[in-house]
Amino acid sequence: VRTPKAQSTVPVAVKPTTPALPAEPKEFVKIEKNLNTLGFFTPAKHRGAKSREKVVFFRRELNGKTIEAQATILPSAKYGLPTTADLDKYLAFHKLLEQRRNRVGEISNPVGFTSTQLLTVLGIKDAGNNYQDIHEWLQRMTLTGINSKGIVYMARRKTWVSDTFHVFDRVVTMGSSLPDGAVADQNYVWLSDWQLENINSNYLLPIDLDTYRKLRNQIAKILVPLLQVWLYASRA
Repeated sequence: VRTPKAQSTVPVAVKPTTPALPAEPKEFVKIEKNLNTLGFFTPAKHRGAKSREKVVFFRRELNGKTIEAQATILPSAKYGLPTTADLDKYLAFHKLLEQRRNRVGEISNPVGFTSTQLLTVLGIKDAGNNYQDIHEWLQRMTLTGINSKGIVYMARRKTWVSDTFHVFDRVVTMGSSLPDGAVADQNYVWLSDWQLENINSNYLLPIDLDTYRKLRNQIAKILVPLLQVWLYASRA
């Protein structure tokens, strides 16, 4: 009886697999909800859209009844309506507010920041035109009015209000005089009472800042905050 020869086993080299690196966490910014749901910003490339008021109508359910609400955006005669370029800076400003809240807790007036800090969040290099754009953005955010007919929500009071508002109540730019007579070493913004109330009450909407920065279409930028609201409302 022949016995089979033993077969030698040659080990097969297995190529080591490289574990997939975890995806970098996306950068989000939390912004006050009202301003990004009532049509405050207009999809336009230009600095300041046409100086004609814009009226936006809404319907919502309240205690089983359909309520008609309305917002009228009142432009500055000189600077026009806020555009997507202003939305860019508003998001960056809220990122600075978020960082400040993490350090000191509640936001209080005035809020100080440099133009360079804002440009850094936007990923823009320093340039003279960019500083001028920030100056005009501050003026436009201060001078543009919002006439609310049951469309602005006050989170702490839990009520919809009818009134006329501004986003920024006052602005002092770097190099100008502060109320105490000192020269401002940075930009200072006095947020309106309703903005302060809602920010400190966490009436905020998270926006994917990484994705937003990649967008180039003006309408797409305007839709980002609205889609965030609609997707959250339809999450069920």
